[in-house]
Parts: sequence; C-alpha cells; structure tokens
Amino acid sequence: MDILIEQEIALHHYEVRQNLSEINRLLHHSFIEVGKSGCTYDFSSIVDIMQSESPSNSKVHSQDFECVELATATKLLLYKSAVIDEYGEVNHFAKRSSIWVFTGTCWQLKYHQGTPCSPFELEHN
Repeated sequence: MDILIEQEIALHHYEVRQNLSEINRLLHHSFIEVGKSGCTYDFSSIVDIMQSESPSNSKVHSQDFECVELATATKLLLYKSAVIDEYGEVNHFAKRSSIWVFTGTCWQLKYHQGTPCSPFELEHN
C-alpha cells in the first residue's frame, strides 16, 4: 500500500503534474477521472489540464488512507483530501477513491473520483 500512497501523493504536486514522463509512468493510458464537479476526464484531457496549471502556494493535504484489494493486480485506494491555501485556509474537502492496476512492471492509476464532503479535522503527521 505504501507505494500507492506515495504515487497518489506525488500526483498532488505541481512538479510531477508538469513532468510528462512522470504522468505517463503514473497514469494508465485508459485513465478516467470523475472530478468533484461531476465532470469526466480521460487521459488526454487530464494531461492537458495538468500541463496548463500554474504554480501555486496551495497544497493538497491527504489522510485516512485505506487500501482494498479488488484482485491480485488491482487495488482500491480510499482517502480524504483538503486544500490548504497560501494563507492557511482549509477548503475543498473531498473523499477520494483511486483504482490502481499493476501492469507487470509498475502500478498505474486507472480510475479516480473525488466527491465533496463535510469539513473534517486535519491530522498532522
């Protein structure tokens, strides 16, 4: 589970989201996301979105990770996230689910969904 958490958190970082080789390593070619807005994105549209992002002083906080084995090479990663802006304000609370598949050489994110949720207390590591 640790590698999936590390890879999931890596995708929250601007530098990774700007690196096309990292995106190709982490996202499956048939990737689909259903965002908090309810909009659906495929691999190419999410790459376009990530590549058009500007640097920000906001950061994504994630916690309460749980991993469920769906099959030998398929894992469901569940967690909560929130965005902490440059002023320390916490917003955009969401419950997240990611399906990771092992391709024979590495784990790749195949499906991701974010669902808005009520604010929760942030755990500090």
